[in-house]
Amino acid sequence: MRLGCLYEMLHVTPPMGPPDMLKGSPLADEAGWLNLNNHTLQHQVYPNVFGIGDCTNLPTAKTECRRSAQSAVLDRTISPVRKNAQPDKKYDGYTSCPLVTSYNTVILAEFDYNGQPLETFPLHQNKERRTMYQKADLMPTLYWHGLLR
Repeated sequence: MRLGCLYEMLHVTPPMGPPDMLKGSPLADEAGWLNLNNHTLQHQVYPNVFGIGDCTNLPTAKTECRRSAQSAVLDRTISPVRKNAQPDKKYDGYTSCPLVTSYNTVILAEFDYNGQPLETFPLHQNKERRTMYQKADLMPTLYWHGLLR
């Protein structure tokens, strides 16, 4: 008897967890993630602490596109908060997951905290497209040579 399955595609994700240096610190929530307000990215207890990225407890996928959207919000949040004013921008949970469907096509899934589509291109992204593959292919270059500068 053969126990096994054949897969056309298998996507394996390594286990994820909060950084060891954050676990158990006063900045962490019960699970060890940086304890932030979902919309302002400001710490729930310490108002002078903000965060973005993979160490946060925000209920989104841990993707590069998410960090880019978070940094744009953070840019417009820190200054007003430091001046005791309300920020004029809130993070809506934007995240993007490129789903590779062939050697040269992608469906770009972009959505908010509620799982609602947030399409950032002037065309329907619910179809596999070569142009979305090219965007996904360019992201590492844009990240390392553009966004980090």
